[in-house]
Amino acid sequence: MESLLMQKRVKFSGQEHEEASSAGEKMNNKAKTWFPSQAYWQMSQDYVPQESEYAAAVAAAAFAVNSIEEAELDRRRKMKEDFERAKSRMNTMNESATSGSVRVTRSFTGKEVKDAGETSTARQKQQDQRAQESSMTSRKPSRSTSMRLKNPADQKQRGNSSRGDVMDDKVGSWEKAQLLKIHKRYEKLKSRIFSWENSKKTQAKLHMEKKKSELELRKTRNSQHYQDKLARIDMIAGGARAQLEEKRRNEESVVEEKAKYMRRKGRSPVKFFCC
Repeated sequence: MESLLMQKRVKFSGQEHEEASSAGEKMNNKAKTWFPSQAYWQMSQDYVPQESEYAAAVAAAAFAVNSIEEAELDRRRKMKEDFERAKSRMNTMNESATSGSVRVTRSFTGKEVKDAGETSTARQKQQDQRAQESSMTSRKPSRSTSMRLKNPADQKQRGNSSRGDVMDDKVGSWEKAQLLKIHKRYEKLKSRIFSWENSKKTQAKLHMEKKKSELELRKTRNSQHYQDKLARIDMIAGGARAQLEEKRRNEESVVEEKAKYMRRKGRSPVKFFCC
């Protein structure tokens, strides 16, 4: 009966030992799988902000370039529209000038025909009596008509020159205004790019300082942990040496006491041989 009870106890104790060993192996496996996953998660967390910052910087640069291109397209479109308007104005002014000159020439040609008719009738009436006077009267209208023909040409030339001067002044003022607008727009874009550059550089510097401070703190903690570990090792080693020295002194004192006893009793030490 007692032998059966002993066998059962041995069996149960073996099962408990096997269960404990299997549970320990499971915990070790979980720990092994947990540490790499935590390390990968930390690495991914460190990696994601860098990728996001790089993507944000690229997107900001692309936005700035796109805005510059859109501004350039708007500028070209406005310049084209202004040029078309100026061209249309010049065409209308030229058309009005040509129409005015045609009217003036027509009016002057009508007057010349009328004067020529009058001079011909005067010549027919006074042909026999006043030949010299008729010749003089016939010359005077020719001079007047020549003066009349010359005066509209001079007036037309003067009008064209004045219109050309006005047109040149308008074109020059328009050119100056457009160049000033272009200069202001590009200066504004330059200031935006400069401010973006400064902000990004400041953010990068702050990020570097933060990482540097974190590394310094981590380094300090690691150094403190190392010093604590060394102190603990020194304490354990010192305690072990003290125990060893105490044990050595005890054994030496025992040997000395035995030697004193043997000298007092006059006995010799006994040698033991192990098989």
